[in-house]
Amino acid sequence: MVNVLDVEQAHLEEIFEKDYGMDRLKLMFNRQRELMAKYHDIEKRNGCLQTEDVPVDLNSTLGQQRLKDLNSRVCEELYEAANCLHNKPWKVSLMETDIDHYYEELADAWHFFIEMLISAGIDEQKLFELYFKKSEVNKFRQRSNY
Repeated sequence: MVNVLDVEQAHLEEIFEKDYGMDRLKLMFNRQRELMAKYHDIEKRNGCLQTEDVPVDLNSTLGQQRLKDLNSRVCEELYEAANCLHNKPWKVSLMETDIDHYYEELADAWHFFIEMLISAGIDEQKLFELYFKKSEVNKFRQRSNY
């Protein structure tokens, strides 16, 4: 089995250079689109592909089922990440965290989250816009003691 510890930093730098200095968020979205294309046939063969549409029709039952499935995958990976955190406020002894495993589970969640965004019709530019619009709303709320 291969995990994040098996990938060298130098290899990541090669990826970044090969992709012509593309911004990293765009690079992640492009990589996820590649993965989605490769897993498409596997999910279809296994009966797990609710719809062929990308982006999905947000008003259709099948499109919504696909998004709910991806949402569940994100939550499952976040739960797996949380399971790496063993220290509890009521315990006296502290346990060491497997930080690499924790980070890998967060990366798994990010993969599925990007896939959910792509499936919902949100690309890296739209995500950027949505994030900063919401950020401005939050800043306003903080200023106005909302």
